[in-house]
Amino acid sequence: MDLETLKEEIRARADVVDIIGRYVKLQRASGSWKGLCPFHQEKTPSFTVNPRRQSYHCFGCGAGGDVFKFIMETERLDFMAAMEKLANQVGVPFELDGRKGSGTMKKRLLELHERTATYYEDQINSDKNHHAASYMQKRELAEETPKNYRLGYAPNGFDILLGKARNWGFEENELEESGLFSIRETPRNGEKLYDRFRNRLMFPILDEQARVIGFSGRVIPPDDAKAKYMNSPETLLFKKSRVLYGIEKARKPMADKRRAVLCEGQLDVIRCHEAGIPEAVAAQGTAITENHATILKRYADEVLLLLDADIAGVKAALRSAEVLLHAGLTVRVATLPDGEDPDDVVRTYGITKLKEIVNAAEPFVVFQVKTLVKQEGDITESSRLRVAREVMDVIAKAPEALHREELLHQAAAALGMREEALRMDLESTRREQATAPRRTSSPPSPANSPQRIPTATPRDKKQNPDPSPAEKSLIEILCSYPEQVDTVRAFVRPEHLQHPDTRDLLTLFYEMENPSRTGILDAIREHPSGSVLAGFDQKDILNTSEELGTAEDHMHKLIVSLRSEALIRKQAAIHTTYLAAPSENTADREAEFFTLSSWISSLKAAAAHPGKPLEWEKAKALIALIDQQTS
Repeated sequence: MDLETLKEEIRARADVVDIIGRYVKLQRASGSWKGLCPFHQEKTPSFTVNPRRQSYHCFGCGAGGDVFKFIMETERLDFMAAMEKLANQVGVPFELDGRKGSGTMKKRLLELHERTATYYEDQINSDKNHHAASYMQKRELAEETPKNYRLGYAPNGFDILLGKARNWGFEENELEESGLFSIRETPRNGEKLYDRFRNRLMFPILDEQARVIGFSGRVIPPDDAKAKYMNSPETLLFKKSRVLYGIEKARKPMADKRRAVLCEGQLDVIRCHEAGIPEAVAAQGTAITENHATILKRYADEVLLLLDADIAGVKAALRSAEVLLHAGLTVRVATLPDGEDPDDVVRTYGITKLKEIVNAAEPFVVFQVKTLVKQEGDITESSRLRVAREVMDVIAKAPEALHREELLHQAAAALGMREEALRMDLESTRREQATAPRRTSSPPSPANSPQRIPTATPRDKKQNPDPSPAEKSLIEILCSYPEQVDTVRAFVRPEHLQHPDTRDLLTLFYEMENPSRTGILDAIREHPSGSVLAGFDQKDILNTSEELGTAEDHMHKLIVSLRSEALIRKQAAIHTTYLAAPSENTADREAEFFTLSSWISSLKAAAAHPGKPLEWEKAKALIALIDQQTS
């Protein structure tokens, strides 16, 4: 089943009243249903669910949308995860990538992981595995923790789980794909599979929907296994670059506090949760990636790094902060005592001490300056400049101007330097980064990986933190009047837009054979920056009238505005080039500059002004002339 068919099948079966009724107590009110809004505090119901339109709207806070949007907002899931959750609720097989049987395989692997987690839980309570229970007692975990986090024990044998899984009815290909079993290059007694996890304390790893997708096993002393921790390999379920341990418990506290606490390991997360810091999570055996940052940003505005104070921990903090800042998150760092992690702090000093450390977290820029100064040793003019350059390089990655200003203020105070001087260096750094090749933190997907409909990849938006009002209006009108896509296509190309995300969306709209409101809204929701670009599915269709002008009238005005903006940017680029190299091709540049000035003036003359309607025919002819001469 292709993606579009799958979405429509889910939409057809997911009755909005039934789904929302599982979260909100609804009462019939005329032709709709009403209840207390789940998105803000209220005493009088202003939240309405319309079964005819299959939509909801709150007249108190303005929240609204379809059943997909409701699940995204209440469960704090992205569109694909929300669609999968709905598919499971309404009984639609979720075969996203188009490969026959892939949905069935995923379902079977989830079942195998769930049964394995239950089996490991039973084993830790078995009398014959008393050394595992004894070790866990030595860790001084709270009495309810093993049950709450489903901690377990993997017995010390090569085929114990293997035999269980076969008795449970799982096929050989399912066992191989699960990651729970290693594969011998040379079969032994005809057997090529063996248990991956043996004699280890087991931490099940759950996704945002609280499903077991993998495991992490900690060696139990006095076992001298080389790997202290062993994690599940990459599988259909388990992708390290997208997994955060504890996310199923932390996502609501993170959303409530708008803060995430990022730890290093599973026990650190558990200790934080026990200490009343329930927004703690940890990456799984990998550095923080853009995918991790995207997940965290869905719930939080700020990330507090609570990493070990050793050299490796400091380096991890520096690397993580760069990725998080680039995602637009505020970053702070909590400094742990030397040689200790959160688990050590709680066991040695108690819960109160860990809370004090978290509350004393300092802005990342201050931490970075202290770290770099310590590495430099003697502070000289040249060493101070080196530190300043490194700090500016990180600050430049923050996409929002207001965020950069705050970071700049912190850096100036920490460095003892003037903000004006640092600001000049910052702008220079941003220009250099803008022209440098884009680096990615993860390799491209293999050719046979699951495919989705074309969506934008994360872009560097340092120069364009937000789309212009005209570009936002373009997307808004196309949401309400998808039939206008053909009108726009004739006069506006994606490259005429400045912001990379609006360019991507316009390209997607142009690729649709029959653009529809549903298709356009889905494209926005699936776009990495969809939540920033528009909340258009929360609004009623834009109203037009003879007095206000038709949708086509509005679109004509926007086309003129967008084309004028593109010409002005091109003219500014010529001016910048001239300043950089005033003696090169001066005559050609001047000629192009004045041609652009003429076109801009003509478009302005044709544009609508108070008391003057748009001269569309004149503007249309001029745009055709411009396209002809620049093609």
